[in-house]
Amino acid sequence: MAYKNKEEGRRKSRERMAQRRANDTQFVEDRKAYMREWHKANPEANTRKNNARNRKYAEDTEWRRKVNREVTLRCYRMTPEKYTAKLEEQGGHCALCENTCGSKGFSLHVDHKHECCGYEKRVTCGKCNRGLLCNSCNIRLGYLEAVLKEGTIVPLPNTWLYRAVEYLNHYRRLSEETQSETQSTC
Repeated sequence: MAYKNKEEGRRKSRERMAQRRANDTQFVEDRKAYMREWHKANPEANTRKNNARNRKYAEDTEWRRKVNREVTLRCYRMTPEKYTAKLEEQGGHCALCENTCGSKGFSLHVDHKHECCGYEKRVTCGKCNRGLLCNSCNIRLGYLEAVLKEGTIVPLPNTWLYRAVEYLNHYRRLSEETQSETQSTC
C-alpha cells in the first residue's frame, strides 16, 4: 500500500504492528526470535543504531529527559497520564510534604510496596504503587517502614511522622479491601 506521505505510511504500519502484537502472542514470540537472529547476523547495524542513539542522548537534553521518564514509569507499570492524574490527586506535590519535585529537580518518585514485588526486582506489578514522593520523603519512608517492622510508633499529630503513618495505613487498608473484593468474586 503506497502512501503519498511517508510519515503517514510509517504511522499506519506502526499501528498495524501494535495491533498485531496486542492480539497475536505467537507473532510476538516469532518476531523476538527473528530479531535476535538478525541482530547476531548484523552487528554493524547494531553499532550504527547504538551510536546514533547515544549521540542523540548526549546532545538532546529534552529527549533524554523524556526517555528517562518513560523508562522509569515503565518500571512501575505507569503511564505518563496515570502519573499526571496521581500528581493532580495529590495537589501537585509530594504525598507527605509540600515539595513539588524529586531529587535534582526531576519528577517525584513513584512509591510502591516493596514486599509485593521484592526489593531486587527492577519492574513492579503496578498494583502495589502508592503515591508520588520527593526524594527526601521517599528515603525517610523507607527507614520508617523498616522501623515499623520491629514495632509500633505513636506519632504526634500534625508532624511528618504522623502524615507518613497515616499514608501507609491508608494504602494498607486499600490493599486489604482490594484483596477481600478479589476473594469474594472467586
